[in-house]
Amino acid sequence: MQVNQVQFPNQKYKTQLCRHFITNGNCALGARCQFAHGRQELRANANVFQPNSDFMMPQQQQGTLPVKIQPINPMIANYKTQLCKHFNPQTGICKNGVTCTFAHGEQELNQINPYFQNQYMQQIVQQQMKQQNQTQIQAELTQQIVIMILINMEHIFPDQQDIINQLRQGQEKAKSGDNQGASEIIKLIIHDEQRTKEEKQQYQQIYNNAQRHYDSKLKEYLNQ
Repeated sequence: MQVNQVQFPNQKYKTQLCRHFITNGNCALGARCQFAHGRQELRANANVFQPNSDFMMPQQQQGTLPVKIQPINPMIANYKTQLCKHFNPQTGICKNGVTCTFAHGEQELNQINPYFQNQYMQQIVQQQMKQQNQTQIQAELTQQIVIMILINMEHIFPDQQDIINQLRQGQEKAKSGDNQGASEIIKLIIHDEQRTKEEKQQYQQIYNNAQRHYDSKLKEYLNQ
């Protein structure tokens, strides 16, 4: 009795892991995909996806532009490097199915690829540095607009030397980094019961202009 062999669309069918599936945890082609969605789909003697061979860093040549590295998905760096907590070895079932990025048994465990792991850690450091820089930029911009408001407020009270002295004290506080103290001086002046409607309107215009300046400068920084 002759046993019929399973026919595949081509010789390479399910002989390599699907890069989209490894990167994103899913594949838009679904069952129609020619690549394997997990090691369990790999055919015998299949060439297993090796990041070391497929994603070698191009050598930098003199006079050429630096190569731009695409962000590394942490699922690539850690793919199948830890045992799955949801996998039942008795039934062979995991609630996440073939999309699970954890190892279903020790036989599926991979070693972390040092290249991908280093790239991922470098991205974490770069993101943290960018957040720190953004916080510093925001603090500097806040200092600038507080000083701008205090200086422009002098034009509201040209003949009131006491208020002008308070405003200049606020400027010194802001220049020394005490934005909170400078802001309190502004509040005390503007919320004074003696303030006229016209004075409050002039202050509101100064405040709005300063806020637009802040938003514009911050947008320039974020777009760099």
